[in-house]
Amino acid sequence: MRSDFIREHGDTVSNHTKRRRWTKAKAQSQDFGEWFKTRALKDDVSPKLKQFSRGPNTVAKRFSAYTINGYRFHTRKRDARRKTQNFGVTLVSLTASFASSKDENPRTEPVTYYGVINDMIGLDYYGHFKFVLFKCDWFEVEEDKYGLTCVNFNKKMFQNDPFVLASQVHQCFYVQDPFEANKHYVMKTVPRDLFNMSDDVSELEAQASYQSEPFDDRRNPNAPPNNEVNLVREDLPRTVVDAPPQVLHEAEPAEDSDIDDTLFDFID
Repeated sequence: MRSDFIREHGDTVSNHTKRRRWTKAKAQSQDFGEWFKTRALKDDVSPKLKQFSRGPNTVAKRFSAYTINGYRFHTRKRDARRKTQNFGVTLVSLTASFASSKDENPRTEPVTYYGVINDMIGLDYYGHFKFVLFKCDWFEVEEDKYGLTCVNFNKKMFQNDPFVLASQVHQCFYVQDPFEANKHYVMKTVPRDLFNMSDDVSELEAQASYQSEPFDDRRNPNAPPNNEVNLVREDLPRTVVDAPPQVLHEAEPAEDSDIDDTLFDFID
């Protein structure tokens, strides 16, 4: 249904202008939100989309950490005081590429983007929908002579379009080049709830690994006949040990909260 509205808006833009295709695509990207607010007033729009067309609440939550899809993400500022790195993100998106502003035949192909998280914003659509956005710096992607993917932290891209849905990204981390300070090599990470299994293990063997053999207590001659095990040894003399006095320790400060000190920010 959403793609139908996008197509309808695209037809509206094409019918009202004779500009080049690149300009039309840019106009559709910028004007769709305002157009849909009016379009959603008609009866053929579902109640959920009507609620969505209102836009989010003007008060939003800000986070410094967020866990999704098996990854735990941090903002770059939060990771600055840690030895671990959780602020790297990567995204694969189908993108229409124009050779120039005069190009009338763009190519749509998957493009991989790499960036770092600067901020995390939680949007609330008045209790009907909730989304978390990552505000990122995106970098120009390069490939060295060995075929390794790297980015340059000094070469930022898409600065007018920094936001991405948290549900759309995967995690990566960056290894700094020993000779160029701003050059970083990209390393992919695996979600914490996934495990790599050897390709040599067949499907039958994998299924068999989950099957347990029936337990036969006759294999253990030392097992008591009633299957009850005494946890106290009775074949040794008792030894009395004085318990050390209790010492009160100061509680260590807990790790900072995932929610920023500024709990709520107003959206302009």
